[in-house]
Amino acid sequence: MKKAHILLCLVAPFGALTSSSAGSISSPDVLAALHRTQTIAYPVAGAAVSETVALALRNELLPDVRVVAISDTHDIPQDGVLFVGTGAGHRWRRPVVPPEDGPWMFARLEEGGGGVIRASHPNFLYALFELVKEQLADPDEDELLEGWLRQPKFRWLTGRDDVHLLRLGYTKRRRAPVTLADIEASFKEVARVGGTHVVVNEPASRFPYETGPDGEMYYRFYSYAGDLDQYVQTKLNKGTYPRDYREANLALLKRISQLAAKYGLTPGMYIANPRSVPESLLEKYPFLRGARVDHTFRSFRPRYTLTLAHPAVRWHYAELLRTLLAEVPELGFVITLINDSGSGFEYTASLYPGRNGGPYVVREWRPDHEIARAAAENVVRYYRVLRDAAHETHPDFRIITGLKNIAEEAEIILDGLDNGIDRRLVSQRSDYDPDWHATMEEFRARRSYLYSQTSATGSRQVLGVPSPWRTYENLKTQHKVGFQRLGVSMDPLFLAPFDINREALRAFQLRPGVPLDSAIAATARRWVGQMHAGRLVEIWRQTDRIVAATPNLPLYGGQGFTWYRFWVRPFVPDISKIPESEQRYYLEYMLSIFNNPHNIDFRADALWEIQSIKDSDGFVEQFDADVLPRLQEVIALAKETLDEVRGKDDIEAVFVDLNDRLLAYRAYCKTLRNISAWIAGVHGYLEADNETDRTARRNQVEDMVDNELQNANELLDLWNSSSTDFFPLWEIGETMHTYGANLGELLEKKIELTRRYRNHPPFVDPDYMWRMPDGSELKESEYLGY
Repeated sequence: MKKAHILLCLVAPFGALTSSSAGSISSPDVLAALHRTQTIAYPVAGAAVSETVALALRNELLPDVRVVAISDTHDIPQDGVLFVGTGAGHRWRRPVVPPEDGPWMFARLEEGGGGVIRASHPNFLYALFELVKEQLADPDEDELLEGWLRQPKFRWLTGRDDVHLLRLGYTKRRRAPVTLADIEASFKEVARVGGTHVVVNEPASRFPYETGPDGEMYYRFYSYAGDLDQYVQTKLNKGTYPRDYREANLALLKRISQLAAKYGLTPGMYIANPRSVPESLLEKYPFLRGARVDHTFRSFRPRYTLTLAHPAVRWHYAELLRTLLAEVPELGFVITLINDSGSGFEYTASLYPGRNGGPYVVREWRPDHEIARAAAENVVRYYRVLRDAAHETHPDFRIITGLKNIAEEAEIILDGLDNGIDRRLVSQRSDYDPDWHATMEEFRARRSYLYSQTSATGSRQVLGVPSPWRTYENLKTQHKVGFQRLGVSMDPLFLAPFDINREALRAFQLRPGVPLDSAIAATARRWVGQMHAGRLVEIWRQTDRIVAATPNLPLYGGQGFTWYRFWVRPFVPDISKIPESEQRYYLEYMLSIFNNPHNIDFRADALWEIQSIKDSDGFVEQFDADVLPRLQEVIALAKETLDEVRGKDDIEAVFVDLNDRLLAYRAYCKTLRNISAWIAGVHGYLEADNETDRTARRNQVEDMVDNELQNANELLDLWNSSSTDFFPLWEIGETMHTYGANLGELLEKKIELTRRYRNHPPFVDPDYMWRMPDGSELKESEYLGY
């Protein structure tokens, strides 16, 4: 439904509605006033969330009251009618004067029954309903009779996750796939905690349409962030993708977008754009071939985009977006991933193969600065084409792009960002940098906004790790800098049902008058009762401090932890001693190809050195001194408490969940520690120039093997005994991005291989990258000297 914009008769001053000292209304009990309500009304032409909240009010609070959809809000009878809606409008007995700037939420009950529950934007209406429910739980509080107004801290808060929140994957707890009902529950939770926007594009197929030659893994990056052409088509690419494939993706996008809108969330898409297209389309239009965008070390087949410098291609993308918005009118934004995962702009310097593209951007043999300017102008022109197409029907639609992967041309591109084209930041600048604030104001003047990112999670790998104080400080810092638009990583409700971090997010966004410690304590009492709440808070507090002390390993601490299969691969001094046939169970799903040095060397990936010996020694020291001993103490406290509450079902469930997540987090931290110990020990041994250092490094490696063996056995025990969803799974098997339900079997293989191959001296083959694949007639002995 389209949002109704209704005018408000402005009578009472803002201060009169918000000042609790200005003469409290003498009134009956607030619950009595609520139950005098006879009708709940919402605008028939309003946002879908108005109906959602109206029905929730009846179902949860007023079961005997009728709910009606009205076409003209000015005809609402005053007495006994509780009106639910959005926007500034409606003539009430004591109308609202909203604040001049920023979103707001307002609720008031009339003594004779009825009243108003209204938010400035649909995004905040469901959150307001949940706040009103809490307010009604305190029968001595009559603020709702006076008029209760709140302003959220952030205008735009995109609920995101680091584990693909929408993946219709697998929950170990239920031994069943995730369903649309789970996703709806997650959206409801995002709205409850003050989220406003969500990313909703999820492929209907479990595997990407893109494929690759044998031994290649690059195609696996096409399993997420599908571009616009995965949902609709134009005359230009008609028939490129199978009709049933596109229509399945589109049908799922529609359904998930409607679920988001049901709770007032604005749905949007995260797309790798412009992404490569099938070679069949470029064979049909060879003169439209654009940039090569694949990663040359990870792919065995070149991938190319269409050239955006050609007007036919720009028309094509504009038409794709027009068609998509006609099919899914709820959509309100796209976030673009550029120059990565099969996408890229022509002639930009950070394309994996280097500057390249079609024939129309810039002529050959031009200096680098001229090429950079032409490439940047091509980007800006494209974004304006998309923006203009979207604004034909959706004037508030946003194109949000991050420029991290296109840094060389960023300055020119930034000058061209204007109304509806925004920048997403990956890192945060100092909150005291005056130039930064000037930059934000400059963008606002152009109606182009800056979006930042932060986290409401304790770990990028283990779900539901408590870090509420750290979450609150993350948000506080972003707000202090001046950001009003924020992406926040959070763990999904259906995988982390007792996540105190979401409560910290809600406290900051929606309840600024409530101290964080009070909000946390209240949640603990609600979950486990007064007797055990103090212990639960203490465990949360200790874990929060441990999370803050945990080193952030580059690459391996995040997505790389799964990409490189660290939980299931053996940690031995000389990985090359393990026959490849015995490594295949994890190599097949790893972000690697047959000659990637990472296969035998944790320090390397392609041409990168991921961690130095010095950094790795530092990480090991941090884990051993600041993380693992304290983690062991808090696990003991959680276990002691769990033993005390056995048989108290609801309370026991909370502590079982917490205990399992702490054990999983310990396994994660130990593996990170042992990755670093492997790098420091193996490479320290190989680079040692005396026997004393060599012996010390050899001992370090042996200790690392013992530590990771113990860790793998403990993780296997947890896996076999727990039904907690402490990390995401894929119900039909492994992918490069996730583990499958066979994790236990893989851990057993890791343990067995580690025991068998642990006694070889440390070694890394320096010529591993130059090897030929199995079956090659050409042997290393014939060419390595060249």
